[in-house]
Amino acid sequence: MKFSFYALLSFILTTSANAAHVCGTQAMLEHLHSIKAEGAAARTSYKSTTSCDAEAYYNSDSIQKRTTAHFRIYYVLSGPHKTTEAFVDSTAYYLEKAWTFHTKELDMKAPLGGDTTWHYKQVGDSSLYPVEILDIDMIRDNASLLGGYCSGCYGITFQISDANPEATELVIDNDFRYSTPQSSQGSINYEGNSCTYPISEYELYNESNGLNYATYFGDGIHVTSFHELYHATQARYIDFTKYYSYWIEASAVGAEELGAPAINDYWAYLSSFFQSTGIAFDSQESPYGIGTWALYNAKAQGIKFDASLWERYSVKPDSSFETVFATALENKNQDPDSEFSDFATRLFFSSSRASRIDTALYVTGDARDWPTKPRLRNPTSKALTLSPPAINYFRLTTDSIPDLSSFVGKATVAFFGKGEKTEFVSLDTATLQSLYAKIASADTSVLILSRLREQNSTRIAKDSLPMRAYPNPWRGSTELCFAGLPSDKDFIEIRTRIGKLVKRFKYSGTMLCLDEDLVKDLLAPGLYHFRAGGRNKLKPFIIIY
Repeated sequence: MKFSFYALLSFILTTSANAAHVCGTQAMLEHLHSIKAEGAAARTSYKSTTSCDAEAYYNSDSIQKRTTAHFRIYYVLSGPHKTTEAFVDSTAYYLEKAWTFHTKELDMKAPLGGDTTWHYKQVGDSSLYPVEILDIDMIRDNASLLGGYCSGCYGITFQISDANPEATELVIDNDFRYSTPQSSQGSINYEGNSCTYPISEYELYNESNGLNYATYFGDGIHVTSFHELYHATQARYIDFTKYYSYWIEASAVGAEELGAPAINDYWAYLSSFFQSTGIAFDSQESPYGIGTWALYNAKAQGIKFDASLWERYSVKPDSSFETVFATALENKNQDPDSEFSDFATRLFFSSSRASRIDTALYVTGDARDWPTKPRLRNPTSKALTLSPPAINYFRLTTDSIPDLSSFVGKATVAFFGKGEKTEFVSLDTATLQSLYAKIASADTSVLILSRLREQNSTRIAKDSLPMRAYPNPWRGSTELCFAGLPSDKDFIEIRTRIGKLVKRFKYSGTMLCLDEDLVKDLLAPGLYHFRAGGRNKLKPFIIIY
C-alpha cells in the first residue's frame, strides 16, 4: 500500500493537554502546509514520538481480530497499544449502530475500506471496513502523519490509498489517554535495542460536563464511532485531499449528536463558536461548533438533508458549502438567506435565553441546557458589515443606532423583557430608525445579523426618516451620529447657534458618527446646527455634558 504524505488528509477529533478542544483537521492541514513551506522549521516538531519502527511496540503474533457484519477490528491486549476486550466489545457495538444510522437513517453512502491496514499491516476482506485500536500518539509514521504528538485524539479517519480516495480506514484510541512532549518516557527491548515511547498520562474528558472518557470509555467510543464513521461516508462523495470545507467537521458533529444525543460531547465546542460571532465560518479556528447549524438543518429540513448536500458536493466539489446549501434550498422553493437568518435567530435564544421563545423554536431539543450562549456585543453606532457566511448580535439602545446602509444580508430586531413574549421585526421591511420608539420602550432590544453568501436575496430596508442628529440632546457618553444624510453629498457642516462654522466632516453613504472624545474637543455644551453640503437647511441639535 503506497503512502503519499501530501495526499493524506486525516479527520481528527482532538483535545489539547488542558482539555480544550482543537480542530484536528485544520491542525493536520497546517502541519502539511508548514512542512511544505518551511521544512524542519514547521509548526510542529516533525519528529517521531517513538525511537524505533512501529513493529517494536506490538507483537505481530498477538494481534487480535474481531469481525462484525460490516467491520474487521484489529487490536492487541499487551504492550503500549493494549486495550481490553470490553473496550473492543463497545467498539464493535457502536460502530455497527453508527453504520446503520448513517446508511439507513441519514441515507449516506456506505463507507469503503481497503485490504491492508495502516498500523498493524493486517490483510483482510476488503468488503469489511478496517478499524484499528491503538495509542494514536504512537501510530505508524506519526511524524509524517501528525507531526509527532496528536495529544488528545479520540480517533482518526484517513484515506489509505492514492489509487482510490474513497477508501478510508478508522483508528480509535486504545484507552482515551494521551501523551504530550512533556510526558514520561517508557522503554521496551526490541531486537537488542532500547525503544522509547511516550506514556499516556492524561485522560480525555468532556470539559463541559466533566465526563471522563478514560473511565466511561463506552461513551467515548459512542461519540467517536458516530463522528469518525461519518467522515468515512463523506469520503464517498468528494476527495478530501483536494477539497476542504468547514462542513466536513461541522456535519460530523451534527451526525455525532444525532446518533449519541445523551452524551452531549458537542457542548464542549460551543463556547469557542459563540465567542466568534462576526467571524466568517471558514475563517474560524474550530469548525466544530458550527455543527449546531447541522442540527438546525436536520430539524428544519429533515434528517436526510445533509446527504442531499453531499450529493451536490460530489457534482461540484470545489463549491463553497454556503453555495451548495443555497442551491439545495432554492430547488425546494425556499429562501436560503431567510433560513440562515432563522438559524441565527434561534441560536441566540439558547441556554439561559431559551425561556424567551417557544420550545418548538429551539435549534435542537437540548438548546436550553447548553452551558453557554452566543455572545451579545455592546451597542454601537458604527457601520456594520459581515463577510459571509457569518452571524452577529448587538444590543440596541436609542443612543446607539448602528449604520446598516452598506450591510448586505438579513437583519432582525428582537424585543423582549421579563415575562413578555419576544417580538421579532424583520429589517426587510422596517428600518432601525422607524423602530426608535420600540427600542426606547423595550427592556431589551437585540439586532440579529446574518449573511449566508456574497449575493443576498434582499438588502436591508433603507432609512426613510428625515435627516437628523442623535442622540439629541447628546450627553457625552456615546458617539454623536447624523443619519438620513443625502447620498449625493459628501460632507456635513456643523455651525454654532449664530451660524459660525465649527468644522466640515466628510462622509459616504447616508450616515456619519463622531467619537465621543472628538465631539468634546470641538463642541462645548450648547445649541448647534448641521447641514449636508453648504446650502441645505440647517438642523438643530443640543450638546449637554
